Amino acid sequence: MKLLFTDLDGTLLDDEKNISQADMASIQAMIGAGHKFVMTTGRPLTSVKHIAEKYGFLKPGYFLVSFNGGLIYDCGTEQPILTRRIAVDQVKFIMDEAHKRGMHAHTYAGDLVVSEYETEQLKTYCRLMKMDYVVVDDIRNYYGGVNGNDGPINVVVKPPIKVNVITPFEHSSLVDFRTEMRTVTAGKLFDVFSKPEMLEFSHMLSNKGAAVRYMADFYHEPIENTIAVGDEENDCPMIEAAGVGVAMANASPAAKAVANYVTEHDNNHSGITEVIEKFVLNSSN
Repeated sequence: MKLLFTDLDGTLLDDEKNISQADMASIQAMIGAGHKFVMTTGRPLTSVKHIAEKYGFLKPGYFLVSFNGGLIYDCGTEQPILTRRIAVDQVKFIMDEAHKRGMHAHTYAGDLVVSEYETEQLKTYCRLMKMDYVVVDDIRNYYGGVNGNDGPINVVVKPPIKVNVITPFEHSSLVDFRTEMRTVTAGKLFDVFSKPEMLEFSHMLSNKGAAVRYMADFYHEPIENTIAVGDEENDCPMIEAAGVGVAMANASPAAKAVANYVTEHDNNHSGITEVIEKFVLNSSN
């Protein structure tokens, strides 16, 4: 059995945020042959569930990797099988530092995007994710001031899973911000670009590569039987972790640099079908 992990934006989804008919047919063919398909994204769970439901994957037998591996969701039980949270104080620190530099920052609570400031970046992001947002005075009060942990907590709103920083400036502004934040967050938080304008901070063990390894263990399959496909820096951990790591034709230089294979077709021309035919359905590979 092969396990196929696919990023969404820029990979499985075309630029209109749809899955092509060819890719859908290929996915159904691999599932029919006994293989597993796992959407693996930096998007929040609410957003990826919308997509999974639209295309018929929000049902028993399917799992969704969201928040760059911060939450893995069982569509059958409708419950997470893995959640990694971060301290509210860490989120507050990043939000404050981002705001000082004129950048937007937000986190999540259930089906909501949470921020301390209502910005154009917040509105645009929520429109794209099809999520509502709430603006609060102090993020620490909203989450009850309880630091993240893996056990039960006595507050209604559980600690966040990740925090996103979006810059209205050049990409270099976020590169500089990342460098500055690492003087404080190194060894405490994992940071990664999901887009040139978006930097994400999460639990040290939250990344797509860790999610691939977790799901391979879950299915009792060797890592050699995994294929991971992506296009951005946040996909690099799973491209490197998988038995076969694939970068899309439209991928960033960082993703292509760590891939075993780069597709000939991009996300607008059914690149996932190319991957499935070459590495999943072709038993010689």
